[in-house]
Amino acid sequence: MSKAALLRDAETYVTQLLSSQLSADMHFHNMVHTRRVVAATKDIVAHSPISKSDARIVEIAAWFHDTGYCYAYAGHEDSSIAIAATFLTQQGMDEGFINKVTGCIRATQMPQNPQNLLEQILCDADLYHLSVPEYTERSALLRREWAIRLKKAYTDREWTQSNISLLTHHTYFTNYGKTVLQKRKLDNIDALLANFPK
Repeated sequence: MSKAALLRDAETYVTQLLSSQLSADMHFHNMVHTRRVVAATKDIVAHSPISKSDARIVEIAAWFHDTGYCYAYAGHEDSSIAIAATFLTQQGMDEGFINKVTGCIRATQMPQNPQNLLEQILCDADLYHLSVPEYTERSALLRREWAIRLKKAYTDREWTQSNISLLTHHTYFTNYGKTVLQKRKLDNIDALLANFPK
């Protein structure tokens, strides 16, 4: 099977899985988020020195990185890894290929710990939303999800402070992340500080 066909099959498989198995109360970690992470992966790949073959590996990892939320919230990465490995084995992929994909997924576990460029790309793609103009709106979806799934309730002040802390302490790993996404993220920090609840 060609890597291009594998990528199409991965998209189809993950789309069907999330559509049929993911809880409706996953307001942030859902199909929309997965598609955004795949798009972010492609954006970062376009600005990174990697081969087309490696680009497909990290794109496949992007499709699978949150599939584990279908079966577990805490530690969902382990479930995502198992789902990806099973799918790729069934598609006849070798162990080396599978290990690269699952390594990318494993690296996204917080705190992120990428060991190579492919893993760095997926980590930056997973938190790409920290740098987008719609950050506040997307963050509100996560707040809603945590209220339901984790029973965590935040005042507006607490939530804003938590977001400022996250964005301030977070670091991008790729050159594109450090030079382009970081600047956009700083704009979001400024906006959060400017609108800090009294």
